[in-house]
Amino acid sequence: MIRWFTENGIAANFLMLAIVVAGGYVAVNHVPLEVTPALSWNTVMIQMDYRGGTAKDVERAILIPVEAALEGVEGIDELNADAYRGGAKFMLRASRGTDLRDLMDDVKARIDTITTFPDETEPPRVFIPESANFFDILQIAVMGELSPHEMRRVARRVQQDLLEMPGISRVDIRGEQVSEVSIEANVEKLLAYNLSFQELADAIRGFSLDLPAGAIDSDSGTFIVRTKGQAYTEAEFEDIPIRSAAGAEVRLGEVATIRDGFVEGEQKMLFNGKPALFVPVMRVGDESALGISNQVREYIRTARTRFPEGIELEIWDDESLAIRHRLSTLGWSLLQGGFFVLLILGLFIRPTLAFWIVIGIPVSFAGAALFMPWFDLTANVMSLFGFIIVTGIVVDDAIVTGENVYSKIMDGLDPLEAAVEGTKEVATPVTFGALTTMVAFLPLMFFDGQWGDYARQVPPVVAPVLLFSLVESKLILPAHLKHIRRASGKGGSPDSNPASHLLSKNSSRLSINRPCSLRFEIACP
Repeated sequence: MIRWFTENGIAANFLMLAIVVAGGYVAVNHVPLEVTPALSWNTVMIQMDYRGGTAKDVERAILIPVEAALEGVEGIDELNADAYRGGAKFMLRASRGTDLRDLMDDVKARIDTITTFPDETEPPRVFIPESANFFDILQIAVMGELSPHEMRRVARRVQQDLLEMPGISRVDIRGEQVSEVSIEANVEKLLAYNLSFQELADAIRGFSLDLPAGAIDSDSGTFIVRTKGQAYTEAEFEDIPIRSAAGAEVRLGEVATIRDGFVEGEQKMLFNGKPALFVPVMRVGDESALGISNQVREYIRTARTRFPEGIELEIWDDESLAIRHRLSTLGWSLLQGGFFVLLILGLFIRPTLAFWIVIGIPVSFAGAALFMPWFDLTANVMSLFGFIIVTGIVVDDAIVTGENVYSKIMDGLDPLEAAVEGTKEVATPVTFGALTTMVAFLPLMFFDGQWGDYARQVPPVVAPVLLFSLVESKLILPAHLKHIRRASGKGGSPDSNPASHLLSKNSSRLSINRPCSLRFEIACP
């Protein structure tokens, strides 16, 4: 293969171009740009609400029974339980190799056996968190001296505007206060109408609900019957009837004060000293972190034309800056490495040889990009760090091969034969040198946990780069080195010196006394 590619330079060039073009296409279209690699949370979550319960009540009524029920469930490596006012949260970390779906089913089955939960508790939610599927890229701080309702309205408009942009599919709102409709009964009016608190509660419970009522089949189709009476706003609650007699109705608004507001005691969020809400923009699937950041920044730049005076939008916590800096570091590393290789090899050997050795760097990197989708890799801070590490290693194969070929050319061997024999001579040590470097990175593949998610990004980058550096140094580089000619004036042969070649054609005999003199004897016909 070495001889065939060396003799067929067009095939070697086609191979080089195919690797570069295919690798560039895959890198641009099939390797998403993200900040951090996808993390394996390996976790099952349980959440349960307890209306009006203190942290102590939640511990006694929820935490202790659930922990007892989950005792002995296979696959749980660690259990963390938190009790807070109004609810409880459990985080179950699964053992390595445990199927999360099976573990979630086992946990649900165990919790369903608990019959001592108070009536004020909501049914428990057992789920696998979605945090492993999306990642924050940046947040938008929505600021203004506005009421909580107006602030939430502006934040939701920002959320809707961003979701309409291509390449953005998940936007949340954080920091908004929890909505609450409070009903404060007027005791004097209740007594005047001869009403009790229980009647008030029953009326609200009975009239504020959506209830399916079956279906009606007819010749024209099936009609779904459903009562829609769920109250959501202050006006809807005020209109709930409490009692009806002789055509007159007593409504909730007549015997109680209703406020459509927020839960008391919630924290107030400020940004630069102003009331604010945060709108985090996330990356999902193959979406590009840089693309999302660029679109959001353009949206913020034109925000003054979208919102009235007094509303400000600011970018905060832009994680894409990390990937921008890492890409910049990689680019500078490639430029500096290529420059010093050109400089040193150009000074001590030959600029042409240095140029073809440097060409091997983008060829090897493009080859590695071909494998990134196959290894399920993205362009993140750790995979790019792998490229930075291998930048100083990738040219070693080409330098050793090129220097050996050049030395044979200087010894007087024909350039084509020198390219073939010089490459073959160092093929074995160069190959095993690359293989031992690959093996040195393999232990990073066996780290556990989230640290392992980061460490496992490096070996699948280093190994393909070194593999394609072998391909480039054995099949592509010799086809270019065969064009190098021995320098004249350094012990060159007549073929390498045009003047001496001309003399040999016009003389019948040429004798050379080395190293100090030349003597010519010309015999005329």
